[in-house]
Amino acid sequence: MKQLIILSAFFYSLVIRAESTIDEDNFIDYLSATSFFSASFVQKTYSNSLERKVIGQIKANRKGMFKLTYEEPMNEVIVSDGFNLHRFDPELEQLDIQALENLLDETPMGLFSSNPDALKKLFSVSSCVNLPEFLRCQLEAKSEESYLKTIIVQVSNDLITGIRYIDAFDQNVLLKFSEISNKTILDNEFHFIIPEGIDIVRH
Repeated sequence: MKQLIILSAFFYSLVIRAESTIDEDNFIDYLSATSFFSASFVQKTYSNSLERKVIGQIKANRKGMFKLTYEEPMNEVIVSDGFNLHRFDPELEQLDIQALENLLDETPMGLFSSNPDALKKLFSVSSCVNLPEFLRCQLEAKSEESYLKTIIVQVSNDLITGIRYIDAFDQNVLLKFSEISNKTILDNEFHFIIPEGIDIVRH
């Protein structure tokens, strides 16, 4: 037990030391070095003094592939296979399909799914602050036409534990992650199997 405590303390010190070396100049490199990300999340959206809450799961890789599964009250699945974006509403029994193209540029999914070169073109880092329990960095969208304005990323124990962003409609969105993993995710996790008998709308 004593050895376990010592090893845990040693690992924790390594994590803190690693995060303390991250700054405005290398934070994008730090983000893009993570090839895979999966987690459960709680998303809260604040607009006009109102709060909207939804829970879900996220999976993503740096090939432009991701899967967002929203539970109550949205009940929606959004999947990118790297080429097309599939948005499935099981209540309406409708699937919208559109080419991925530059859609990653306009959503926070670009943080987890854009390749390193694209990530550097999308965002600049305005500040990084090391706090006792986590690192917090603020990113700014380089394009004035971007759906996003500002993204704040929180890192703890070498994992992204939360993001907050302001969109083009001045909505403040907060996502808190749990059950976080950077383990490999197979490509077939991002292949959407179209249910029979649903309406398909292609854009």
